[in-house]
Amino acid sequence: MGFTGKYKIFDKTALYAQVLLDRVSGSGFFSGGNNSNTNGVQIGIRGADLFKVNSFNYLFEFNTVKPYTYQSAQPITSYTNFNEPLGDPLGANFREFIGILNYTTGPFDFMGQINYAKYGADPAGMNFGKDVNQPYVPSTTPTSVGQGIATDLYYAEGTISVLINPKYNLRFEVGGVFRAEKQPQPMTKLYG
Repeated sequence: MGFTGKYKIFDKTALYAQVLLDRVSGSGFFSGGNNSNTNGVQIGIRGADLFKVNSFNYLFEFNTVKPYTYQSAQPITSYTNFNEPLGDPLGANFREFIGILNYTTGPFDFMGQINYAKYGADPAGMNFGKDVNQPYVPSTTPTSVGQGIATDLYYAEGTISVLINPKYNLRFEVGGVFRAEKQPQPMTKLYG
């Protein structure tokens, strides 16, 4: 079950949200509880002419999905296509913040994007709810977003492009990407 909504708060600004509810039961609806309750939430704002600058567009968004949300008891019926998650590239068991700025002037276009995500990775041979290709196994153990191996994902991208042929939207583009995943360092035992 899901809900999608968009509300225009100003002339060129809109709030939007999506809610996904799956395997709903009364206890632990949005937090805590057992992993029989799975859900996801997306909240964002997007608009144009930021700071009254023509063609300066923006998007700011928050996403969170509880562990096991897109999993199924039979992996073939999980929310995937060619073993790739359909709901979000991160799968499940995460919180994510996204910011995108875009400015166009004449044939030139400038875009910058920053993402930060905190998620719980699945250790080898274990299922903490991130990998949607794993089979869903009901449990009464309480779950929380980020369970598993705590991982921080940092992503930044910037591009500059020039429109060469508007009829075909032919562009010359140059850009750069920074991506880093950080997990706590494993404890090592020293022997003397």
